[in-house]
Amino acid sequence: MSQTPEESAAASKKITSRLKRSRGQLDAVLRMMDDNKPCDDVLMQLSAVKSSVDKAMKLVIAQNIRKNTDCKDAKQLEDLQKSLDLMLKTK
Repeated sequence: MSQTPEESAAASKKITSRLKRSRGQLDAVLRMMDDNKPCDDVLMQLSAVKSSVDKAMKLVIAQNIRKNTDCKDAKQLEDLQKSLDLMLKTK
């Protein structure tokens, strides 16, 4: 099941948006460090950064699967996506 150029562009935009959000969160961590914020606050923000990067990784992998697999229908693609979700949850 091939991906249209529009779908590919939309996926790329979603990945870029997620990475920019991650960068903003990481910048916030650096500001917190400069401001000597409490460790708990910094760790909470770092956890958010980690989660955001993990989501970006999932999007990149999913995009790669869509580009490089020969799924015959949407059900096969959905099954692959579920497997990816499960794999990333268990890491």
